[in-house]
This record gives sequence, structure tokens and C-alpha cells, in this order.
Amino acid sequence: MTSPTIRTARDTIVQPSGLLQLEFLRTGSQLLRDALKNDANELSAMKQELALLEAARLHIHRKGTRCYYYARPENASQEKNISEDLERVHALARRDYLQKRIALIERNSGRLRTALDSFLHAQYENRIRSKFARYSEAGLDLSRILFTKEQNEWIDRPYSPNPFYKESLKYSTNHGVPVRSLSEANLGSFLESVGLPFRSDDLVEIHTEYGDQPFRSTYFADFKVPNLCGGITIHEHLGAMHIKDYPDNSLKRLNDYHNFTVYELSGRPVKHSEITWSFEYDLLTEKSLHALLRRMLLPNLYA
Repeated sequence: MTSPTIRTARDTIVQPSGLLQLEFLRTGSQLLRDALKNDANELSAMKQELALLEAARLHIHRKGTRCYYYARPENASQEKNISEDLERVHALARRDYLQKRIALIERNSGRLRTALDSFLHAQYENRIRSKFARYSEAGLDLSRILFTKEQNEWIDRPYSPNPFYKESLKYSTNHGVPVRSLSEANLGSFLESVGLPFRSDDLVEIHTEYGDQPFRSTYFADFKVPNLCGGITIHEHLGAMHIKDYPDNSLKRLNDYHNFTVYELSGRPVKHSEITWSFEYDLLTEKSLHALLRRMLLPNLYA
């Protein structure tokens, strides 16, 4: 691919079936695994805290407009008034909350494990994989099935990459999209390898509705990709944090994205969760790249 003045995100699709056949199904299963891992970490922390708290139940009695607090130790039949010891009252209230929270997470984790391990889940994946393969073998563009009509119109819409500092376009993705750093080339090549269409160095316009003013009215985003939530993800790779003024300028850019309105699709502002970013360590391994891809594809779930 050469470096055209005008191009579309559709130009970057070099493996139309890659995303759906490899990433779409993997993402669904990985979401369940991520949820289980998060639950396990939360459960471990809460159980450690619970073990350090007093083994007693908090009881609250009302008399008129006043509340009185009592503690009843486990395996005891009598309770003791602790209304004057508010620190102990709050600790026992915390214990009660932790017990209920732990029970809820354990029930939900059981359902997640069933969904992940069940034969029905495997059957579902096989049916979807076979259907996608059949679409691909029939010559269909799978991105037109994965994404909405409005997203596909965005994919096909011509755009002009950043016209400034063309001399800094010293790198390119595996399929020839020019970029400004080796890290951007690696990320762009990864997106190509899974068949995800993207725009690079594309204009972002900041819209203001109130009196406040953004730091800048326009930027050029490193990447934009359609996501599985019906919108467009704007992604910035923060790969030069060691350079003077770069961290400050990056923060101002992200602040403008979040504090003001950005449109990519007609009448639909880009959500805060659809603004993602990465650092150098996010591109080091295949595992970290896939984790980054999930955040870009499913931003609402990783908000």
C-alpha cells in the first residue's frame, strides 16, 4: 500500500475473516475468564479483611427517633450495647456488608464457570465459527456482518490523514500504512493481522457546548477503530513519555476528549469509555496486545 492523500479504513482490511474467526470468539470466552479472575481477586481481598474483623453480628434497635447498636458474638445468645463505640459499630456493619458481598460474588462466579465450561458454550462457539467460515467461503465481507450499517459507512468514508510533518512518517505497518513511530507500526500491523479496519492519524474535532474552552479545537488521533458496542473507539498510544512536555500534552489531549464532545458517527457522541490509550508495555507481548484489543473492541465492558 502506498501513502495516499485520501484513504479509507476499508483499505486496511487485509484478512477479512481474521477478526471474526479468531478474535470475536476468543474475546467472548476471554471476557468470562477476565470476570472470573477479577471476582477471585476481589474475593481473596475481602476474605482476608473479613478474617481480621470481630466475629460478631450487629443489631440495630430503634426507640423513637434514636438508634441503639448492639453486638452479639457468634455462638452467643445475648447481645451487648455498643452504641458509644461507633468505630466498633462501623466495623461490624462492614463485616455484614462483606459477608453479603462475598456470597453474591460466589453465586455469580458459579454461573460464570458454568457458562465457560458448559458443553452448550462450546456448541455455541462451534456453530458461530462454522457460520462465519461459511460466510467467508461464500466471499462475503465479514466486517459488514460484524459492524452496523453506520459503522460500515464510516469504514468506507474517505478521510485525509494528518498533512503536517510528513517527514516524520518514517515507519509503516506490515501492509504499508505510514505511521510516525515503531510502536504505532507494531500496533497497526497487529490490527491488520486480525482484520480490524482502522484509521490512522485521523482528525478529531472538539465540540464545545458551554463557555469552557478546550486546550485545542482539533487533534489527530493515532488510531480509530469500530467497536462491538456500535460506536467508534479513539485510541492514543502514549509511547514517548520520557520526552519533555509530552506527558503534559498527552494529558491535555485526553482531558479535552473527556471534557468536551467528539463525534464520529452522526448524532452519536463518542462515549468516555470509547477513548482508550496504551503505553509501551501494552505492546510487548501477544497477550498484552490481545488485552488491548479487547479494550478497543468492547470499551463499555472495560470502562
